[in-house]
Amino acid sequence: MRVYLACFDIEDDKNRRKLSDLLLSYGDRVQYSVFEISVKDKDDLERLRQKCTRYAEQDDSVRFYWLNKESRQQSHDVWGEPIAYFPAALVL
Repeated sequence: MRVYLACFDIEDDKNRRKLSDLLLSYGDRVQYSVFEISVKDKDDLERLRQKCTRYAEQDDSVRFYWLNKESRQQSHDVWGEPIAYFPAALVL
């Protein structure tokens, strides 16, 4: 599983709402136009990227930043609290 920070600047209200709904189906909203999303692999990300192009105009911006485990472990909020939590074990 790969975690990405997806962020966008979409001018059209309808497209912005639809893109938000799409990204919510992949993860959590952390700010109004910023999402932490999870995809299985690079192919899954490419499929998501293609879906996003339906809602982005030429002057809009949609970006994906890969958050690998090391960068997530070093991330924290303004109060110094860790952002990502890693369970000791995952039971399926």
